[in-house]
Amino acid sequence: MLCNLFVALLAASTALGAALPTVTPCTNPQKRPSWHDMREADKKAYLAANVCLLKSPQKLNRLPGAKTRWDELVSLHQIHALQIHTTGQFLPYHRYYINILAFLLNECGYSGPLPYWDETRDAGKFSSSPVFDPVTGFGGSGKGSKNCVADGPFANLTVNIGPGFKSQPRCVNRRITNALSTQCGATYVATATSGGKYTQALDAIYSGPHLTGHMALAMMDGDSITSSGDPLFFLHHGFVDKMWWDWQKKDLATRLKDISGLNGQDPAVGFSEFPGDMESESAMWGKPTPEILAVTPEPTSGDGGKTITLGHVMSSLGIIPNATVAEVMDIKGGYLCYDYV
Repeated sequence: MLCNLFVALLAASTALGAALPTVTPCTNPQKRPSWHDMREADKKAYLAANVCLLKSPQKLNRLPGAKTRWDELVSLHQIHALQIHTTGQFLPYHRYYINILAFLLNECGYSGPLPYWDETRDAGKFSSSPVFDPVTGFGGSGKGSKNCVADGPFANLTVNIGPGFKSQPRCVNRRITNALSTQCGATYVATATSGGKYTQALDAIYSGPHLTGHMALAMMDGDSITSSGDPLFFLHHGFVDKMWWDWQKKDLATRLKDISGLNGQDPAVGFSEFPGDMESESAMWGKPTPEILAVTPEPTSGDGGKTITLGHVMSSLGIIPNATVAEVMDIKGGYLCYDYV
């Protein structure tokens, strides 16, 4: 069952800049299973709800290029892209982002468990994972010059956000490379979660299994800005979120408060995984359009400077109420109410 939060959210205002949510005690955390262990009925219901969002009309009437409810979700990633990659926001915002998905799935009638993908079980052989089953999974690697997913529930469906900061219709697409998935194995995960400070865990998770997982899947043309157009994105980021939680659990008293880093990209660095600076990287995907900039939240919101704090305010631009970093630090803290199994 969904956390009590979602019941409250259904009645909450969806105006831009909505008040922070009321936190209720987490007494019955929802169990989030790996896709391998999820009941078949839940898999099919989860996939159907994703398809529903891909086909449902947009509601906010403010996110540039969005035509469907799924587009609105992808648009959030596009709008925030330069604030939530190679920054201290990366882990907390993506935890919040998965929470937005959970709320939207509820709109399409899904209240079952939110899955992740334990990629350690398929490292080096991603393509043979049950995740890619054409009936009870996401369909396989894409086909043709555009790598469009040709089987499974997302074949022949369209995403209108991307590539980069554009808004052009594209098929749901991916390209699986098994060799690159090796670095999502248990040894690499253990290394990524071995550091003592948030900055160490952040850098190791981001540049390690997170990045190599993206490279192995090349979702939505391997586009860092709008890769969430492929619903598979959320299974991968559930895996990333679990890595962060596993790191936090090693010293909860300290690590539930350990946050640091920039709240927006350093223009001299841009995305750390690409050479050059923000300006040179823009040759790959362009720059935010005036329409995108008009709805982009201030990266220092709640911080008072360029360094992220527990008071940093994260926004879904009206899908669910804003939340602070402090509220998402503990996945069983009340605002969030789940655990991984």
